[in-house]
Amino acid sequence: MTRVAPKASVAPPASLAPRLERRFGSEVVLLTGFPGARADAVVAHVLEREPDAELWLVVPQEQHALAVSLLAAHGAGASRVRIIVGEPCAIDLGLARGTYAELAQRIDRWIALYQTTDPRASSELTFRVNVGAAREIAELSKVSAQLSHVTFLSSGAVFGDHRGTAAEEDLALGQRFRSPAEESLALAEALLRRKLAEVPLSVVRTPQVLGDRKRERAPRPAGLYLLLALVATAPSDIALPLPPGANRPVQALPADFLAEALYAVSVLGTRGHVYHFADPEPPPLVSVLEQAAAHFGKRLERGFDPRALGRLLLKSPGFWLSQQSSRALSEWVEGPRVLLTRAGDRLLERAGLAVPGLLSYLPQVLRETERLVQQERLEATYARTPSEAVS
Repeated sequence: MTRVAPKASVAPPASLAPRLERRFGSEVVLLTGFPGARADAVVAHVLEREPDAELWLVVPQEQHALAVSLLAAHGAGASRVRIIVGEPCAIDLGLARGTYAELAQRIDRWIALYQTTDPRASSELTFRVNVGAAREIAELSKVSAQLSHVTFLSSGAVFGDHRGTAAEEDLALGQRFRSPAEESLALAEALLRRKLAEVPLSVVRTPQVLGDRKRERAPRPAGLYLLLALVATAPSDIALPLPPGANRPVQALPADFLAEALYAVSVLGTRGHVYHFADPEPPPLVSVLEQAAAHFGKRLERGFDPRALGRLLLKSPGFWLSQQSSRALSEWVEGPRVLLTRAGDRLLERAGLAVPGLLSYLPQVLRETERLVQQERLEATYARTPSEAVS
């Protein structure tokens, strides 16, 4: 997926642009999706940017202990965080009537990260998470007294197998969906966009999200991590041939930048607008693999050499064609080839933000991959509950 935007809309370097000023109002910000890694990064950013705000988290019961543990790492700011045990995709968020009424009266903004793009999750589970969470956003918005903005995290995966250009206002492009997660997330977007008279909504679409550059947090073993793990565990005594699609661009964003962008939308976003965020110059997969091979002490065969492929297959039959590698390859090529980012670029410019290039923080991604391999956390897992499907 590449990004196309007018040159005038490209965000300037953060050091040259005014950043969002701190907000000192005593607003209540609701966040759903915690203790997922993306939401954890948003917690850190909101606590930093709004020292007088309260942050309310709706957290499933089975994740309450983990949520409490993670909040302890946020220091003194955690005293302004309230954990509310509930279920963001259940009727009335799974809350008692009094607690639900309190949310309706008190919350000022909502950053909604309770969604899944997991291609392995069942149809029943992904529709329950994605469509259910969108339904609850619409329902609470109808009765909220002062809710001014909802920032809804979506994904370029809503474009399914579409391989042409996708603009921010687009959603239905005749695409076919490759997984229930893609279809259910597109339906969730459509549901919310039909209710803009009641829901003060902005939608954010991104490519795959990697780890946090600022805080060490074990990433979910999916997408690019799985592909890099194949390089890490490949035989060292033979050259690795390039996999299919090695010249395709690799789109990814780090979790801490996503948090900054979501926060900017929650403050500056316009009702009814969709914002695409993507790398303006995504590197080709071959460049990523070259750095990975150097980091893990492997050799990469730049051109197609049938003898090198034959030697590899003798050592590791079906290396790039195995079930694991096929899944890894498919998960990072999601979304259209050309993604228009005009509104997203303008908003980043106003916020003084610039999308970081993948190669600039790839060394950290490689170290995270190394830890995943060492911890043997790369086996395919299948979500059984909504919270397990949300990353």
